Amino acid sequence: MTCEICLGLNEQFSEGHNLTWLNFGLQITSVPYAEISLQEQCFYRFLFESGLVWKIDHVDAYGDYWLCVQHDEHSYEMLAPVAGSFKKVPCDRPYPVTAHSPLHATTP
Repeated sequence: MTCEICLGLNEQFSEGHNLTWLNFGLQITSVPYAEISLQEQCFYRFLFESGLVWKIDHVDAYGDYWLCVQHDEHSYEMLAPVAGSFKKVPCDRPYPVTAHSPLHATTP
């Protein structure tokens, strides 16, 4: 059940962004090596070797999930895990996530 304060959070977002509630996190299950940079491979390895379930930071306009790890006050890394490299793990309580409005095809 969502509290009254949390229900009002969606009103604070600008146009093109919505607040959605997720009841799962992502656990990285493999480190892909094709088509990603060495820096991304290192970040994947960090997430994979931790064995932790990570809360999703936001959902982009394509419906991809993004993870964010903040290292210190001014340093963070973000990653949109590729399909097949993670599994969804249910969590006890839903949590709010920013979701960008889906992109629509612009055909004449």
